[in-house]
Amino acid sequence: MLARSLLGALACATAACWATQLPLGSTYREGAVAFDASPRIELPLASSSSSSSSSNVVEKMLASHHEERRGGHVVLTHSDFPEVSVRIKQVGKKTRQVSDMLSPLHTHNSTDDEAFCDPTVASYTGYIDLIDGKSLFFYFFESRSNPAKDPVMMWTNGGPGASSAMGLFQELGPCRVPFTNGTQREGPPINGTEWFRYSWNTNANVFFIDQPVGVGFSYTRYGVHTSDTDQGARDVYAFLRLFFAAFDKFQSNEFILSGESYAGRYLPRYASEIVDRNKAIKRAADKSGRKIKKGELINLTRMAIGNGLSDIAKQIPMYYDFSCTHRSGVHPQLSIETCKRLKTIKGRCLRELNDACRQSFDFDRCALHAQACDEEFSSAYMSTGRNPYNVEDGCPTGVENDLCYPITKDIARYLDRSDVREILGVPPVGEFKHFNVENFKVSERFGRTGDILVSSADYVEQVLERGIEVMIYVGKLDWICNHVGNLNWVKDLDWTHGDEFHAKKAYRWLVDGKEVGEAKAGGRLQWATVEGAGHMVPYDQPKVAYELLKRWLARQDL
Repeated sequence: MLARSLLGALACATAACWATQLPLGSTYREGAVAFDASPRIELPLASSSSSSSSSNVVEKMLASHHEERRGGHVVLTHSDFPEVSVRIKQVGKKTRQVSDMLSPLHTHNSTDDEAFCDPTVASYTGYIDLIDGKSLFFYFFESRSNPAKDPVMMWTNGGPGASSAMGLFQELGPCRVPFTNGTQREGPPINGTEWFRYSWNTNANVFFIDQPVGVGFSYTRYGVHTSDTDQGARDVYAFLRLFFAAFDKFQSNEFILSGESYAGRYLPRYASEIVDRNKAIKRAADKSGRKIKKGELINLTRMAIGNGLSDIAKQIPMYYDFSCTHRSGVHPQLSIETCKRLKTIKGRCLRELNDACRQSFDFDRCALHAQACDEEFSSAYMSTGRNPYNVEDGCPTGVENDLCYPITKDIARYLDRSDVREILGVPPVGEFKHFNVENFKVSERFGRTGDILVSSADYVEQVLERGIEVMIYVGKLDWICNHVGNLNWVKDLDWTHGDEFHAKKAYRWLVDGKEVGEAKAGGRLQWATVEGAGHMVPYDQPKVAYELLKRWLARQDL
Protein backbone atom coordinates (compact mmCIF):
# COMPACT_ATOMS: atom_id res chain seq x y z
CA MET A 1 0.00 0.00 0.00
CA LEU A 2 1.13 3.50 -0.68
CA ALA A 3 1.14 4.26 2.99
CA ARG A 4 4.08 1.88 3.18
CA SER A 5 5.68 1.82 -0.27
CA LEU A 6 5.73 3.26 -3.76
CA LEU A 7 5.47 -0.13 -5.43
CA GLY A 8 2.62 -1.23 -3.20
CA ALA A 9 0.55 1.88 -3.44
CA LEU A 10 1.60 4.37 -6.02
CA ALA A 11 1.26 1.42 -8.27
CA CYS A 12 -2.16 1.52 -6.71
CA ALA A 13 -2.71 4.93 -8.11
CA THR A 14 -2.08 8.35 -6.78
CA ALA A 15 -2.54 6.88 -3.51
CA ALA A 16 -3.71 4.38 -1.06
CA CYS A 17 -5.90 1.46 -1.81
CA TRP A 18 -8.94 1.53 0.37
CA ALA A 19 -9.95 -1.58 2.21
CA THR A 20 -13.55 -0.73 1.37
CA GLN A 21 -12.77 -1.28 -2.28
CA LEU A 22 -11.67 -4.86 -2.01
CA PRO A 23 -15.13 -6.48 -2.08
CA LEU A 24 -16.24 -4.28 -4.97
CA GLY A 25 -16.09 -5.91 -8.37
CA SER A 26 -15.82 -4.18 -11.71
CA THR A 27 -17.88 -6.79 -13.58
CA TYR A 28 -21.34 -5.64 -14.66
CA ARG A 29 -23.92 -6.89 -17.16
CA GLU A 30 -26.13 -4.09 -18.42
CA GLY A 31 -29.54 -5.04 -19.73
CA ALA A 32 -30.20 -5.36 -23.44
CA VAL A 33 -32.03 -2.04 -23.28
CA ALA A 34 -28.64 -0.33 -22.88
CA PHE A 35 -27.99 -1.09 -26.55
CA ASP A 36 -31.15 -2.35 -28.27
CA ALA A 37 -33.41 0.58 -27.33
CA SER A 38 -30.85 3.25 -28.16
CA PRO A 39 -30.81 5.05 -31.52
CA ARG A 40 -27.79 4.17 -33.65
CA ILE A 41 -25.54 5.98 -36.10
CA GLU A 42 -23.36 3.94 -38.45
CA LEU A 43 -20.18 5.73 -39.50
CA PRO A 44 -18.87 6.80 -41.92
CA LEU A 45 -21.98 8.47 -43.26
CA ALA A 46 -23.03 7.69 -46.81
CA SER A 47 -23.24 11.37 -47.75
CA SER A 48 -19.99 13.25 -48.18
CA SER A 49 -21.56 16.71 -48.09
CA SER A 50 -20.41 19.07 -45.38
CA SER A 51 -23.99 19.46 -44.21
CA SER A 52 -24.02 15.75 -43.40
CA SER A 53 -20.68 15.55 -41.63
CA SER A 54 -20.45 13.09 -38.77
CA SER A 55 -20.21 15.88 -36.21
CA ASN A 56 -23.35 17.61 -37.45
CA VAL A 57 -25.45 14.46 -37.53
CA VAL A 58 -24.15 13.11 -34.22
CA GLU A 59 -24.54 16.42 -32.41
CA LYS A 60 -28.07 17.00 -33.74
CA MET A 61 -29.19 13.55 -32.65
CA LEU A 62 -27.55 13.92 -29.24
CA ALA A 63 -29.14 17.34 -28.74
CA SER A 64 -32.55 15.99 -29.77
CA HIS A 65 -32.15 13.00 -27.49
CA HIS A 66 -31.09 15.33 -24.68
CA GLU A 67 -34.27 17.37 -25.08
CA GLU A 68 -36.61 14.40 -25.41
CA ARG A 69 -35.35 11.92 -22.86
CA ARG A 70 -32.75 13.57 -20.61
CA GLY A 71 -31.05 10.27 -20.15
CA GLY A 72 -30.59 7.85 -23.01
CA HIS A 73 -27.49 7.12 -25.05
CA VAL A 74 -26.95 7.18 -28.77
CA VAL A 75 -24.88 4.23 -30.02
CA LEU A 76 -22.15 5.00 -32.57
CA THR A 77 -20.57 2.26 -34.68
CA HIS A 78 -18.08 2.39 -37.55
CA SER A 79 -17.65 0.01 -40.47
CA ASP A 80 -13.86 0.20 -40.11
CA PHE A 81 -14.00 -0.72 -36.40
CA PRO A 82 -16.49 -3.57 -35.97
CA GLU A 83 -14.91 -4.47 -32.63
CA VAL A 84 -15.70 -1.09 -31.03
CA SER A 85 -18.81 1.00 -30.40
CA VAL A 86 -19.54 4.12 -28.37
CA ARG A 87 -22.58 4.92 -26.23
CA ILE A 88 -22.72 8.68 -25.84
CA LYS A 89 -25.19 11.26 -24.56
CA GLN A 90 -25.27 15.01 -24.23
CA VAL A 91 -25.42 15.99 -20.57
CA GLY A 92 -25.29 19.75 -20.92
CA LYS A 93 -25.60 22.52 -23.47
CA LYS A 94 -24.24 26.03 -23.62
CA THR A 95 -26.62 28.38 -21.83
CA ARG A 96 -24.22 30.99 -20.42
CA GLN A 97 -21.27 33.06 -21.59
CA VAL A 98 -17.94 32.88 -19.78
CA SER A 99 -18.27 36.62 -19.11
CA ASP A 100 -21.54 35.91 -17.27
CA MET A 101 -19.81 33.45 -14.97
CA LEU A 102 -16.92 35.84 -14.28
CA SER A 103 -19.20 38.78 -13.54
CA PRO A 104 -19.28 39.92 -9.90
CA LEU A 105 -23.07 40.06 -10.31
CA HIS A 106 -23.17 36.33 -11.01
CA THR A 107 -24.64 34.44 -8.08
CA HIS A 108 -24.41 30.73 -8.85
CA ASN A 109 -25.29 28.51 -11.76
CA SER A 110 -27.26 26.16 -9.53
CA THR A 111 -30.63 26.94 -11.13
CA ASP A 112 -29.47 25.89 -14.58
CA ASP A 113 -30.62 22.32 -15.11
CA GLU A 114 -29.69 22.35 -18.79
CA ALA A 115 -25.93 22.24 -18.19
CA PHE A 116 -23.92 19.69 -16.29
CA CYS A 117 -20.88 21.14 -14.53
CA ASP A 118 -20.16 23.92 -17.05
CA PRO A 119 -23.05 25.97 -18.52
CA THR A 120 -20.68 27.77 -20.92
CA VAL A 121 -20.04 24.71 -23.12
CA ALA A 122 -21.64 21.62 -24.59
CA SER A 123 -20.75 18.50 -22.60
CA TYR A 124 -21.10 14.76 -23.08
CA THR A 125 -20.55 11.49 -21.26
CA GLY A 126 -20.48 7.92 -22.44
CA TYR A 127 -18.81 4.54 -22.74
CA ILE A 128 -16.50 3.03 -25.29
CA ASP A 129 -17.53 -0.62 -25.61
CA LEU A 130 -14.84 -3.05 -26.79
CA ILE A 131 -15.50 -6.46 -28.29
CA ASP A 132 -13.84 -8.23 -25.34
CA GLY A 133 -16.45 -6.79 -22.97
CA LYS A 134 -14.58 -3.78 -21.61
CA SER A 135 -16.49 -0.52 -21.26
CA LEU A 136 -14.47 2.64 -20.57
CA PHE A 137 -16.31 5.69 -19.22
CA PHE A 138 -15.53 9.27 -20.26
CA TYR A 139 -16.64 12.89 -19.77
CA PHE A 140 -16.14 15.40 -22.61
CA PHE A 141 -16.29 19.20 -22.33
CA GLU A 142 -15.86 21.48 -25.31
CA SER A 143 -13.56 24.49 -25.07
CA ARG A 144 -14.83 27.73 -23.56
CA SER A 145 -12.86 29.70 -26.15
CA ASN A 146 -12.84 28.29 -29.68
CA PRO A 147 -13.91 24.63 -29.86
CA ALA A 148 -13.45 24.47 -33.63
CA LYS A 149 -9.76 25.39 -33.46
CA ASP A 150 -8.60 24.68 -29.91
CA PRO A 151 -6.75 21.40 -29.29
CA VAL A 152 -8.43 18.26 -28.03
CA MET A 153 -6.87 17.03 -24.79
CA MET A 154 -7.24 13.68 -23.06
CA TRP A 155 -6.70 13.65 -19.29
CA THR A 156 -6.08 10.56 -17.21
CA ASN A 157 -5.25 10.31 -13.54
CA GLY A 158 -2.67 7.89 -12.22
CA GLY A 159 -2.71 4.50 -10.75
CA PRO A 160 -3.15 2.21 -12.14
CA GLY A 161 -6.51 2.51 -10.44
CA ALA A 162 -7.26 6.23 -10.02
CA SER A 163 -10.40 7.69 -11.55
CA SER A 164 -10.09 10.79 -13.67
CA ALA A 165 -13.06 12.15 -11.74
CA MET A 166 -10.33 13.42 -9.40
CA GLY A 167 -8.90 15.46 -12.24
CA LEU A 168 -12.35 16.68 -13.23
CA PHE A 169 -13.85 17.60 -9.85
CA GLN A 170 -10.72 18.23 -7.76
CA GLU A 171 -8.07 19.60 -10.06
CA LEU A 172 -8.46 21.00 -13.59
CA GLY A 173 -12.04 20.33 -14.65
CA PRO A 174 -14.71 22.95 -15.30
CA CYS A 175 -16.41 22.51 -11.93
CA ARG A 176 -15.79 21.52 -8.31
CA VAL A 177 -17.94 19.62 -5.82
CA PRO A 178 -18.64 21.92 -2.84
CA PHE A 179 -19.57 20.76 0.63
CA THR A 180 -20.69 22.70 3.67
CA ASN A 181 -20.29 20.81 6.94
CA GLY A 182 -20.48 17.55 5.03
CA THR A 183 -23.74 18.48 3.26
CA GLN A 184 -24.10 18.70 -0.51
CA ARG A 185 -26.26 21.15 -2.35
CA GLU A 186 -29.35 19.40 -3.64
CA GLY A 187 -31.32 19.84 -6.84
CA PRO A 188 -30.39 19.36 -10.50
CA PRO A 189 -26.82 18.13 -11.08
CA ILE A 190 -25.47 21.62 -11.70
CA ASN A 191 -26.60 22.41 -8.15
CA GLY A 192 -24.00 19.99 -6.88
CA THR A 193 -21.10 21.78 -8.51
CA GLU A 194 -19.41 25.16 -8.63
CA TRP A 195 -18.08 26.60 -11.88
CA PHE A 196 -14.26 26.72 -11.90
CA ARG A 197 -12.62 29.65 -13.67
CA TYR A 198 -9.16 28.07 -14.05
CA SER A 199 -10.35 24.95 -15.83
CA TRP A 200 -8.15 23.57 -18.59
CA ASN A 201 -11.12 23.53 -20.95
CA THR A 202 -10.77 27.32 -21.07
CA ASN A 203 -8.37 26.82 -23.99
CA ALA A 204 -8.90 23.19 -24.98
CA ASN A 205 -11.59 20.60 -25.62
CA VAL A 206 -10.99 18.16 -22.77
CA PHE A 207 -12.15 14.63 -22.11
CA PHE A 208 -11.54 12.76 -18.88
CA ILE A 209 -11.30 8.99 -19.24
CA ASP A 210 -11.65 6.30 -16.56
CA GLN A 211 -9.03 3.79 -17.65
CA PRO A 212 -7.92 1.04 -17.50
CA VAL A 213 -11.11 -1.00 -17.18
CA GLY A 214 -12.36 -1.24 -13.58
CA VAL A 215 -11.43 2.36 -12.75
CA GLY A 216 -14.22 4.75 -11.76
CA PHE A 217 -17.38 4.03 -13.75
CA SER A 218 -15.59 1.73 -16.22
CA TYR A 219 -16.43 -1.97 -16.05
CA THR A 220 -16.09 -5.33 -17.78
CA ARG A 221 -18.90 -7.64 -18.89
CA TYR A 222 -17.03 -10.93 -19.18
CA GLY A 223 -14.27 -10.59 -16.59
CA VAL A 224 -11.64 -9.51 -19.15
CA HIS A 225 -9.28 -6.98 -17.58
CA THR A 226 -6.28 -4.88 -18.57
CA SER A 227 -3.11 -5.75 -16.69
CA ASP A 228 -0.39 -3.67 -18.30
CA THR A 229 0.21 -0.41 -20.12
CA ASP A 230 0.65 -2.17 -23.47
CA GLN A 231 -2.96 -3.39 -23.43
CA GLY A 232 -4.09 -0.03 -22.07
CA ALA A 233 -2.50 1.62 -25.11
CA ARG A 234 -4.47 -0.60 -27.48
CA ASP A 235 -7.73 0.10 -25.62
CA VAL A 236 -7.19 3.87 -25.64
CA TYR A 237 -6.19 3.86 -29.31
CA ALA A 238 -9.44 2.09 -30.22
CA PHE A 239 -11.38 4.70 -28.26
CA LEU A 240 -9.62 7.60 -29.99
CA ARG A 241 -10.21 6.30 -33.50
CA LEU A 242 -13.95 6.03 -32.97
CA PHE A 243 -14.15 9.29 -31.01
CA PHE A 244 -12.60 11.28 -33.85
CA ALA A 245 -14.70 9.41 -36.42
CA ALA A 246 -17.84 10.53 -34.58
CA PHE A 247 -16.65 14.08 -33.92
CA ASP A 248 -14.92 14.60 -37.25
CA LYS A 249 -14.90 18.37 -36.79
CA PHE A 250 -12.01 17.80 -34.35
CA GLN A 251 -9.94 15.57 -36.65
CA SER A 252 -7.67 18.41 -37.76
CA ASN A 253 -7.25 19.88 -34.29
CA GLU A 254 -4.09 19.19 -32.36
CA PHE A 255 -4.46 16.24 -30.03
CA ILE A 256 -2.71 16.24 -26.64
CA LEU A 257 -2.20 13.45 -24.12
CA SER A 258 -2.08 14.67 -20.52
CA GLY A 259 -2.17 13.23 -17.03
CA GLU A 260 -0.32 12.82 -13.75
CA SER A 261 1.29 10.25 -11.47
CA TYR A 262 1.19 6.81 -13.13
CA ALA A 263 0.45 8.69 -16.35
CA GLY A 264 4.24 8.85 -16.44
CA ARG A 265 3.97 5.20 -17.48
CA TYR A 266 0.71 5.43 -19.41
CA LEU A 267 1.22 8.40 -21.68
CA PRO A 268 4.63 7.71 -23.26
CA ARG A 269 3.42 4.23 -24.20
CA TYR A 270 0.05 5.54 -25.43
CA ALA A 271 1.83 8.18 -27.50
CA SER A 272 4.08 5.56 -29.07
CA GLU A 273 1.02 3.44 -29.93
CA ILE A 274 -0.54 6.36 -31.78
CA VAL A 275 2.68 7.30 -33.59
CA ASP A 276 3.39 3.72 -34.67
CA ARG A 277 -0.22 3.09 -35.77
CA ASN A 278 -0.17 6.31 -37.82
CA LYS A 279 3.03 5.19 -39.50
CA ALA A 280 1.62 1.73 -40.25
CA ILE A 281 -1.46 3.29 -41.85
CA LYS A 282 0.71 5.55 -44.02
CA ARG A 283 2.92 2.63 -45.04
CA ALA A 284 -0.07 0.47 -45.97
CA ALA A 285 -1.62 3.31 -47.98
CA ASP A 286 1.63 3.93 -49.87
CA LYS A 287 2.02 0.23 -50.61
CA SER A 288 -1.50 -0.06 -52.02
CA GLY A 289 -1.33 3.26 -53.86
CA ARG A 290 -4.39 4.70 -52.14
CA LYS A 291 -4.90 8.02 -50.42
CA ILE A 292 -5.22 8.13 -46.66
CA LYS A 293 -8.83 8.73 -45.70
CA LYS A 294 -9.79 11.65 -43.52
CA GLY A 295 -9.75 10.65 -39.88
CA GLU A 296 -7.49 7.63 -40.32
CA LEU A 297 -4.61 9.37 -38.57
CA ILE A 298 -4.73 10.77 -35.04
CA ASN A 299 -3.19 14.24 -35.02
CA LEU A 300 -1.10 13.75 -31.87
CA THR A 301 1.24 16.71 -31.39
CA ARG A 302 1.97 16.94 -27.65
CA MET A 303 2.13 15.16 -24.32
CA ALA A 304 2.10 16.65 -20.80
CA ILE A 305 3.01 14.66 -17.67
CA GLY A 306 2.55 16.07 -14.18
CA ASN A 307 4.45 14.59 -11.21
CA GLY A 308 4.93 11.39 -13.13
CA LEU A 309 6.20 7.98 -12.14
CA SER A 310 8.33 7.25 -15.19
CA ASP A 311 11.55 5.47 -14.19
CA ILE A 312 11.75 3.81 -10.78
CA ALA A 313 15.46 3.01 -11.12
CA LYS A 314 16.18 6.74 -11.38
CA GLN A 315 13.45 8.00 -9.05
CA ILE A 316 13.51 5.70 -5.99
CA PRO A 317 17.12 6.44 -4.91
CA MET A 318 16.39 10.18 -5.06
CA TYR A 319 14.09 9.87 -2.06
CA TYR A 320 17.26 10.35 -0.02
CA ASP A 321 18.04 13.67 -1.69
CA PHE A 322 14.48 14.90 -1.32
CA SER A 323 14.02 13.78 2.29
CA CYS A 324 17.47 14.51 3.71
CA THR A 325 18.94 17.47 1.80
CA HIS A 326 17.97 20.99 0.74
CA ARG A 327 17.93 19.87 -2.90
CA SER A 328 14.19 19.45 -2.39
CA GLY A 329 13.77 23.15 -1.73
CA VAL A 330 12.36 22.40 1.73
CA HIS A 331 14.00 21.49 5.01
CA PRO A 332 15.07 17.85 5.50
CA GLN A 333 12.11 15.88 6.83
CA LEU A 334 13.96 12.99 8.49
CA SER A 335 16.29 12.69 11.46
CA ILE A 336 20.06 12.84 11.04
CA GLU A 337 20.42 9.23 12.17
CA THR A 338 17.85 8.06 9.63
CA CYS A 339 19.45 10.10 6.85
CA LYS A 340 22.87 8.65 7.65
CA ARG A 341 21.47 5.17 7.09
CA LEU A 342 19.52 6.14 3.96
CA LYS A 343 22.58 7.68 2.31
CA THR A 344 24.25 4.27 2.30
CA ILE A 345 21.07 2.67 1.01
CA LYS A 346 20.86 5.24 -1.80
CA GLY A 347 24.28 4.25 -3.14
CA ARG A 348 23.43 0.56 -3.03
CA CYS A 349 20.05 1.08 -4.68
CA LEU A 350 21.52 3.15 -7.50
CA ARG A 351 23.86 0.29 -8.37
CA GLU A 352 21.37 -2.56 -7.90
CA LEU A 353 18.47 -0.93 -9.73
CA ASN A 354 20.64 0.16 -12.63
CA ASP A 355 22.08 -3.34 -12.98
CA ALA A 356 18.89 -5.38 -12.51
CA CYS A 357 16.32 -3.03 -14.05
CA ARG A 358 18.20 -1.22 -16.82
CA GLN A 359 21.53 -2.71 -17.93
CA SER A 360 20.28 -6.29 -18.14
CA PHE A 361 16.61 -6.46 -17.24
CA ASP A 362 15.93 -9.36 -14.89
CA PHE A 363 12.31 -9.27 -13.77
CA ASP A 364 12.78 -11.16 -10.49
CA ARG A 365 15.94 -9.31 -9.44
CA CYS A 366 14.55 -5.95 -10.51
CA ALA A 367 11.32 -6.49 -8.58
CA LEU A 368 13.21 -7.70 -5.51
CA HIS A 369 15.61 -4.76 -5.39
CA ALA A 370 12.96 -2.18 -6.27
CA GLN A 371 10.65 -3.40 -3.51
CA ALA A 372 13.46 -3.51 -0.94
CA CYS A 373 14.78 -0.05 -1.80
CA ASP A 374 11.35 1.52 -1.95
CA GLU A 375 10.37 0.01 1.40
CA GLU A 376 13.42 1.53 3.10
CA PHE A 377 12.67 5.06 1.93
CA SER A 378 8.89 4.85 2.14
CA SER A 379 8.76 3.46 5.67
CA ALA A 380 11.11 6.19 6.86
CA TYR A 381 9.01 8.97 5.37
CA MET A 382 5.60 7.53 6.25
CA SER A 383 6.66 7.23 9.90
CA THR A 384 6.56 11.05 10.03
CA GLY A 385 2.79 11.08 9.53
CA ARG A 386 3.16 13.64 6.75
CA ASN A 387 1.15 13.72 3.54
CA PRO A 388 3.20 11.89 0.85
CA TYR A 389 1.63 14.13 -1.79
CA ASN A 390 2.44 17.42 -0.07
CA VAL A 391 5.20 17.51 2.54
CA GLU A 392 3.81 20.68 4.12
CA ASP A 393 0.56 18.94 5.07
CA GLY A 394 -0.26 16.33 7.64
CA CYS A 395 -2.49 13.37 6.98
CA PRO A 396 -4.66 13.08 10.11
CA THR A 397 -7.20 10.72 8.58
CA GLY A 398 -4.60 8.39 7.09
CA VAL A 399 -3.71 7.71 3.48
CA GLU A 400 -5.87 4.59 3.39
CA ASN A 401 -8.97 6.55 4.40
CA ASP A 402 -9.16 9.40 1.89
CA LEU A 403 -5.69 9.81 0.35
CA CYS A 404 -5.15 12.64 2.85
CA TYR A 405 -7.76 14.65 0.92
CA PRO A 406 -11.35 14.58 2.30
CA ILE A 407 -12.60 15.97 -1.01
CA THR A 408 -12.10 12.52 -2.56
CA LYS A 409 -14.92 11.18 -0.41
CA ASP A 410 -17.03 14.20 -1.32
CA ILE A 411 -16.56 13.34 -4.99
CA ALA A 412 -17.52 9.72 -4.36
CA ARG A 413 -20.70 10.74 -2.52
CA TYR A 414 -21.62 13.15 -5.29
CA LEU A 415 -21.17 10.50 -7.99
CA ASP A 416 -23.30 8.04 -6.01
CA ARG A 417 -26.29 10.40 -6.13
CA SER A 418 -29.12 8.88 -8.16
CA ASP A 419 -29.93 12.15 -9.95
CA VAL A 420 -26.30 12.65 -10.94
CA ARG A 421 -25.97 9.09 -12.21
CA GLU A 422 -29.15 9.43 -14.24
CA ILE A 423 -27.78 12.47 -16.04
CA LEU A 424 -24.38 10.83 -16.59
CA GLY A 425 -25.96 7.68 -18.00
CA VAL A 426 -24.59 5.44 -15.24
CA PRO A 427 -26.71 2.75 -13.51
CA PRO A 428 -27.84 3.56 -9.93
CA VAL A 429 -25.98 2.32 -6.86
CA GLY A 430 -28.45 -0.50 -6.24
CA GLU A 431 -27.69 -1.90 -9.68
CA PHE A 432 -24.06 -0.86 -10.15
CA LYS A 433 -21.03 -0.47 -7.87
CA HIS A 434 -20.45 2.40 -5.46
CA PHE A 435 -18.06 4.97 -6.86
CA ASN A 436 -14.49 5.03 -5.53
CA VAL A 437 -11.67 7.26 -6.67
CA GLU A 438 -9.28 4.30 -6.39
CA ASN A 439 -9.46 0.63 -7.33
CA PHE A 440 -6.89 -1.58 -5.63
CA LYS A 441 -7.65 -4.60 -7.80
CA VAL A 442 -6.49 -2.74 -10.90
CA SER A 443 -3.14 -1.98 -9.28
CA GLU A 444 -2.82 -5.60 -8.18
CA ARG A 445 -3.20 -6.77 -11.78
CA PHE A 446 -0.59 -4.31 -13.01
CA GLY A 447 1.66 -5.27 -10.12
CA ARG A 448 1.62 -8.93 -11.10
CA THR A 449 2.88 -8.09 -14.60
CA GLY A 450 5.65 -5.82 -13.30
CA ASP A 451 4.39 -2.90 -15.37
CA ILE A 452 5.77 -0.39 -12.87
CA LEU A 453 9.31 -1.70 -13.40
CA VAL A 454 9.42 -0.62 -17.04
CA SER A 455 11.12 2.70 -17.79
CA SER A 456 9.23 5.26 -19.86
CA ALA A 457 12.42 7.14 -20.75
CA ASP A 458 12.95 5.23 -24.01
CA TYR A 459 9.39 6.00 -25.11
CA VAL A 460 9.81 9.69 -24.27
CA GLU A 461 13.02 9.85 -26.29
CA GLN A 462 11.38 8.17 -29.27
CA VAL A 463 8.28 10.38 -29.37
CA LEU A 464 10.56 13.43 -29.14
CA GLU A 465 12.50 12.05 -32.11
CA ARG A 466 9.24 11.91 -34.04
CA GLY A 467 8.34 15.53 -33.43
CA ILE A 468 5.98 15.20 -30.47
CA GLU A 469 6.35 18.08 -27.99
CA VAL A 470 6.64 16.99 -24.36
CA MET A 471 6.16 18.87 -21.10
CA ILE A 472 7.24 17.45 -17.74
CA TYR A 473 5.98 19.56 -14.84
CA VAL A 474 6.35 18.82 -11.13
CA GLY A 475 4.96 20.33 -7.93
CA LYS A 476 7.94 20.87 -5.63
CA LEU A 477 6.17 19.77 -2.43
CA ASP A 478 5.34 16.28 -3.68
CA TRP A 479 7.28 13.47 -2.00
CA ILE A 480 5.98 10.39 -3.82
CA CYS A 481 6.91 11.52 -7.37
CA ASN A 482 9.18 14.39 -6.43
CA HIS A 483 10.97 16.84 -8.69
CA VAL A 484 14.45 15.61 -7.70
CA GLY A 485 13.65 12.10 -8.89
CA ASN A 486 11.92 13.33 -12.03
CA LEU A 487 14.86 15.54 -12.97
CA ASN A 488 17.18 12.58 -12.42
CA TRP A 489 15.68 10.72 -15.39
CA VAL A 490 14.92 13.78 -17.51
CA LYS A 491 18.56 14.95 -17.40
CA ASP A 492 19.66 11.62 -18.93
CA LEU A 493 17.26 11.70 -21.88
CA ASP A 494 19.12 11.22 -25.14
CA TRP A 495 17.61 12.30 -28.45
CA THR A 496 18.79 14.15 -31.54
CA HIS A 497 17.94 17.62 -30.24
CA GLY A 498 18.71 16.81 -26.62
CA ASP A 499 21.78 19.02 -26.51
CA GLU A 500 19.56 22.02 -27.13
CA PHE A 501 17.59 21.20 -23.98
CA HIS A 502 20.48 20.10 -21.75
CA ALA A 503 22.56 23.18 -22.61
CA LYS A 504 19.87 25.55 -21.41
CA LYS A 505 19.99 26.98 -17.91
CA ALA A 506 16.84 26.90 -15.83
CA TYR A 507 15.20 30.24 -15.16
CA ARG A 508 12.59 31.44 -12.69
CA TRP A 509 9.19 31.79 -14.30
CA LEU A 510 6.55 34.25 -13.14
CA VAL A 511 2.80 34.59 -12.76
CA ASP A 512 1.43 38.03 -11.89
CA GLY A 513 5.00 39.19 -11.30
CA LYS A 514 5.67 36.51 -8.68
CA GLU A 515 8.22 33.71 -9.02
CA VAL A 516 6.33 30.42 -9.16
CA GLY A 517 8.98 27.87 -10.15
CA GLU A 518 11.87 27.01 -12.45
CA ALA A 519 11.70 26.17 -16.14
CA LYS A 520 13.75 25.46 -19.21
CA ALA A 521 12.94 24.30 -22.72
CA GLY A 522 14.68 23.08 -25.84
CA GLY A 523 14.50 20.36 -28.46
CA ARG A 524 10.68 20.16 -28.06
CA LEU A 525 10.99 19.36 -24.33
CA GLN A 526 9.63 21.69 -21.64
CA TRP A 527 10.59 21.22 -17.99
CA ALA A 528 8.86 23.16 -15.22
CA THR A 529 8.54 23.08 -11.44
CA VAL A 530 5.77 24.73 -9.43
CA GLU A 531 6.33 26.22 -5.98
CA GLY A 532 3.70 25.63 -3.33
CA ALA A 533 2.25 22.62 -5.13
CA GLY A 534 2.37 18.94 -4.34
CA HIS A 535 1.44 15.86 -6.35
CA MET A 536 -1.69 17.48 -7.82
CA VAL A 537 -0.45 20.81 -9.17
CA PRO A 538 -3.82 22.10 -10.46
CA TYR A 539 -5.38 21.45 -7.05
CA ASP A 540 -2.71 23.22 -4.99
CA GLN A 541 -1.95 26.04 -7.46
CA PRO A 542 -4.88 26.29 -9.89
CA LYS A 543 -4.04 29.66 -11.43
CA VAL A 544 -0.37 28.80 -11.87
CA ALA A 545 -1.29 25.45 -13.45
CA TYR A 546 -3.71 27.22 -15.79
CA GLU A 547 -1.03 29.74 -16.82
CA LEU A 548 1.46 26.91 -17.33
CA LEU A 549 -0.89 25.14 -19.72
CA LYS A 550 -2.01 28.30 -21.52
CA ARG A 551 1.55 29.42 -22.27
CA TRP A 552 2.64 25.95 -23.32
CA LEU A 553 -0.36 25.64 -25.66
CA ALA A 554 0.56 29.00 -27.18
CA ARG A 555 4.20 27.83 -27.52
CA GLN A 556 5.35 30.77 -25.44
CA ASP A 557 8.25 30.87 -23.00
CA LEU A 558 6.99 30.29 -19.49
